[in-house]
Amino acid sequence: MADKRFRFSQFPDDQRARVKVFGLGSAGCNMIEGAPFSTVAFSTSSADLARSTAERKVMLGQDRLMGISQSSHSILKHLPSVAGHEVVDLFNNTDLAFLMCGLGGVSGSLGAKMFASLAQSKGTVNIVLAASPFSAESIRRREFAGKILQELLGTASLCVEFDNDKLSTLAPTLPMSRAFALMNGIMLRPVMDMCATVSRMDMGLLKQVVGKATYGRFGLGLARGDERVSRVVEEAMSSPWFDYDLTEATSAIAVYSAADPWDKEIEKVLSALESRLPSAGIAWGSYSDPALNDRIRLSLIICRTK
Repeated sequence: MADKRFRFSQFPDDQRARVKVFGLGSAGCNMIEGAPFSTVAFSTSSADLARSTAERKVMLGQDRLMGISQSSHSILKHLPSVAGHEVVDLFNNTDLAFLMCGLGGVSGSLGAKMFASLAQSKGTVNIVLAASPFSAESIRRREFAGKILQELLGTASLCVEFDNDKLSTLAPTLPMSRAFALMNGIMLRPVMDMCATVSRMDMGLLKQVVGKATYGRFGLGLARGDERVSRVVEEAMSSPWFDYDLTEATSAIAVYSAADPWDKEIEKVLSALESRLPSAGIAWGSYSDPALNDRIRLSLIICRTK
């Protein structure tokens, strides 16, 4: 099965991928708080930007944003005159862009659509991490979120959906405000782990492995002790977001981290993943995180067509 494994490059610091993390809309601006990367906050609301600590802040009127989103892709040629050159230039010197948002609202949904199209036009690999509405929210909001998600699947390099309904599974006793903070941390985890392992040379590999399976979901495992390999894989694979037949998966992105990464342990993790994902090519990387002490961590994005 090793021929279906694709390891991210081992790279010196000067080859580290040039990353930007975008927070789109009110929820997205919250998600990127504390991210140790170049950050951009975007909203149609000045209040969202006023409380953001992002390095760069971009505001666009709701009417203009809706006008841009309703136009064909040819509007990108004229975008500088509509939104300003600073919006188009955000993807300069950027190898990998993470677009973080909540779907259902105007700023997050249409902002993700606009920036994914921009990244595509610039040749920038872009990964959308999107929280979808609770089932208790309005039908109109949920239908709008579903429509935008389908459009993003045709534009983004990869779109990873985080269903808000699963918050009750992850944190059944937490107050909603703290549960959202937990969700934000979980959504930022794949950003942190991919940025620790992916080089500028790996952008083509990412596109190759993901291929046409531009829909993904995320699982996270943490474990310690003698059986920590089997437990970390089981916990990651038991993610509430993996609520479909995983044999349908065509690709996966796996990042293993430990205080002192051990090749033999990495091999066991990959073998366990391959047995659970028989049809998937696996792009993987590993790195040292001393804060883990005696634990290991597995970040796992599983991709399929939708």
